[in-house]
Amino acid sequence: MKTKWFFLFLMAISPFAFVSCDSDDDDNDGINVSEDVQRALRDKYPNAAHVEWGAKAGYYVAEFWENGVEFDAWFSTDAVWKMTEMDLGVDVNKLPTTVKEAFLGSDYATWVVDDIDKYEREDMTFYLIEVEKEGLRDRNLYYNEQGGLLKDAEDMPNDDVLPTTQFE
Repeated sequence: MKTKWFFLFLMAISPFAFVSCDSDDDDNDGINVSEDVQRALRDKYPNAAHVEWGAKAGYYVAEFWENGVEFDAWFSTDAVWKMTEMDLGVDVNKLPTTVKEAFLGSDYATWVVDDIDKYEREDMTFYLIEVEKEGLRDRNLYYNEQGGLLKDAEDMPNDDVLPTTQFE
């Protein structure tokens, strides 16, 4: 009889066992993000949800979701927005017509699209299409909004796009 009560007791308290395992939607990943930087994010993206802060290359980077899309917004330490990366997935139909047509007319049209990102900066908007083909090295294709190919580069480790990345 004691065993039966013991198991009933365990079943009764088990829903409370994970109450303290709440995930924090505004995780700062152990870094101190100033209120000015956080306010700059709220001002630019008032609907940002599930914000997580990190630091990279001297910038604060806010990873968040808005309308089901993942974003990374980059801010300087003095709370100035520098760049936003928007994850478009792998569907070329999410690209502007000019970029889609340029890509589909390129030598890489038969390659598998691994990822597409849209980047917005104060000076320009561009798209990164990551492609792969068996037996060949993966490529990163950078297009401007008009469909012009800015850069065709081999995908390398640590070749992240930064607010200072140039295409000349």
